[in-house]
Amino acid sequence: MLRPTSTNISIITNFGCNYNCWYCIWKNHPLKDVHVSTNWEKLTRFLYTFKYLGKVSISGGGDPLYNYDENIDWWNRLFKITKSLNMLVDVHSRTGFYIDNFWHRINRCVVSSDNPQYDYNYFEYLARHVRLRITHVVTKQTTDEKIDKYLKIQEDLFCQFSIKQLVGYDDGGRYEEIKIKYPQIPAIDKGDYNIYYMPDNNITYNFLDKKYN
Repeated sequence: MLRPTSTNISIITNFGCNYNCWYCIWKNHPLKDVHVSTNWEKLTRFLYTFKYLGKVSISGGGDPLYNYDENIDWWNRLFKITKSLNMLVDVHSRTGFYIDNFWHRINRCVVSSDNPQYDYNYFEYLARHVRLRITHVVTKQTTDEKIDKYLKIQEDLFCQFSIKQLVGYDDGGRYEEIKIKYPQIPAIDKGDYNIYYMPDNNITYNFLDKKYN
């Protein structure tokens, strides 16, 4: 078990995804084709070790809410463990998962979005059910107009908005330009910040490391 030096922990699922984001870092990850059963004893020990943090994030490997109906048992088992440890659960996802009986068990949903107009109805839905943070990965196509639209949504829905640095591709300098022009927007530089419980039941600091094994 890794030493508890991080301030965040994440469980990385590999349930699949119905999106095809060209910048997706999971497409070339060594674990993208790994589908094994969760070692619940090991995962429980992992959560118990870091229960003092009070929260765990669930992310992908695809989208953790993809094929939700097929993974209900997994989620119910996770919620049973986190409840026993008095831990909150955050979910990092894309758009389009209208699961009304789910969000009351979630502390916060972090939604990755590329199109504020297309995604608005989903933002509005989530804001009625759960704490919401919208995250946009900055690319060459990210205009100031698009950022202004996200900020207007943030104001209208009383949610959070952040920008995230592109990994593995050239953003034409847009990320740094937007950070300078909009210093009020939280910016997430590329890198590894968490301790990750991976889909192969291993634990690592290096989600982005292509030498991960």
